[in-house]
Amino acid sequence: MKQIKKFSDSRLDDFCIYCGAKSETRDHVPSKIIMDEPFPKNLPVVPACDVCNQNFSQDEEYFSCLIECILSGTTEPEKLGRTKIRDILKKKPFLRARIEKAKLNNKGQISFQLEEERVTNVILKLARGHATYENSEPEFNDPASISIKPIMTMSEAEKAKYFSLAAGLFAEIGSRAFQRIVSGGEIVNNSWVVVQKDKYQYKIVHGKSGLSVKFIIWNYLACEVVWN
Repeated sequence: MKQIKKFSDSRLDDFCIYCGAKSETRDHVPSKIIMDEPFPKNLPVVPACDVCNQNFSQDEEYFSCLIECILSGTTEPEKLGRTKIRDILKKKPFLRARIEKAKLNNKGQISFQLEEERVTNVILKLARGHATYENSEPEFNDPASISIKPIMTMSEAEKAKYFSLAAGLFAEIGSRAFQRIVSGGEIVNNSWVVVQKDKYQYKIVHGKSGLSVKFIIWNYLACEVVWN
């Protein structure tokens, strides 16, 4: 990824964007476990405290393993496409068993029941990370809405709205989002920022009613978090 430096308030780097405590480390957004190596250069990072960084890791691991099992239709490590996830499930049979227990077979159609709280925790964490990184404005409040849907289950109307060409308002002057707009830096596919092709892309929209953070994971899961 192209590195874009921000020119907004540097004091934002002093506290964790997730809880407001003093920052002690940097957290990748998106998390590396969601992507495959080789990782893109200049991955976005945001300030975080050690507690939040560690607390998110287990949910992110579960989430990434779940997505791979859904896409592969199985929890058998040798049948999974991602080497990283194969290794995790081999080393952690309890995690594989947990996901396997959630597997449903409806006349040969395989699906998995997700642990909603854990998945929502990861999605909200990613959205807060993108909001802070792009806008230089952390979002501590609860969002107005969270949408998590497989693209294949979306109606044509939902797809049209999600991939809408509607223009938003300008971001804060000095923020990375503002610089992308005025310079054309890394703006592709109607302002979607591609972090890793076919694996992760995101989009920030400033509307009159608030902020929308959209991201697509593995060309499968369409997510949107909105703050008023």
